Amino acid sequence: MSAPPPTEPPTGRGRVLVVDDVEANRELLSQELEDEGFEVATASTGAECLARAHASPPDVILLDIQMADMDGIETCRRLKEDAATAHVPVLFVTANRDDDDEVALAALAAGGNDFLTKPYSAPILLARVTCQITIARAHARLRRHAVTDELTGVYSRRFMFDSLRGALKSTTRGSACVACLLADVDHFKSINDTRGHLEGDRVLRQIARTIASTVRDTDLVARYGGEEFAIILTHTTLEGAADAAEKIRSAVAEQCPPVTISIGASALCDPGVDAVSDSVSMDRLVTRLLREADTALYAAKSAGRNRVESHRVA
Repeated sequence: MSAPPPTEPPTGRGRVLVVDDVEANRELLSQELEDEGFEVATASTGAECLARAHASPPDVILLDIQMADMDGIETCRRLKEDAATAHVPVLFVTANRDDDDEVALAALAAGGNDFLTKPYSAPILLARVTCQITIARAHARLRRHAVTDELTGVYSRRFMFDSLRGALKSTTRGSACVACLLADVDHFKSINDTRGHLEGDRVLRQIARTIASTVRDTDLVARYGGEEFAIILTHTTLEGAADAAEKIRSAVAEQCPPVTISIGASALCDPGVDAVSDSVSMDRLVTRLLREADTALYAAKSAGRNRVESHRVA
């Protein structure tokens, strides 16, 4: 989570995973796609498809419906249940007629995107694969813009709020806390006033990269607003959050001189099932956690800046 969201999708023809339990079919599809510049991987079973797709999600999956170990419809259903592969379009390959409503409805209900009916022509194969990849890449761009802060490349404020709600809900299943750090660039106005807004933007991008490279992979870094960043940490304590905040503060001071940041830390532990039972209660928890982090940040600023202060949520 700490790293900025993915950059632009690949610009090549695309990566295709061909899944069929008949070797001759796999070889034919692979050859036709490779001849047109696609990168192709293959799987001979539904289980192998799930493993390969999870390890390295392709741009599209060509999936035979009739397979011995696990049919294509069940395989597709499991692909769509996995967050790592839910976004990958599935193009079913079937010997059934297009008007076989029962099979078509089952395939679409499982999350399938389109059909390729045997026997097919090479131009139709290429057109449908290309169409699915084009749509998938457009959706990826939309998802990226929805969760990314355009200037800094870290996550957006809206995505941070959604993730924080999810993190707080998970605390009801364990004893660990959810912590929030609010980091504010010291004397940022003077940077804009004396060095210009373009330089101010460069400083914000550099700080965002420094914070993202300092925290754990499971932590989330977002631009909270202006020159302020929020860092959400799970499976930690207030003391652990304060230690993480000090590492961030020190890294920025070392890697972004003469710029420094002040950080406020807060933590909330096991709010209870009732506290996260509805959206209103959840939003109150989010507000409390952010308010305490903001109070701690104000204390850090008042105490001289370039320091960390922490407050536990009561």
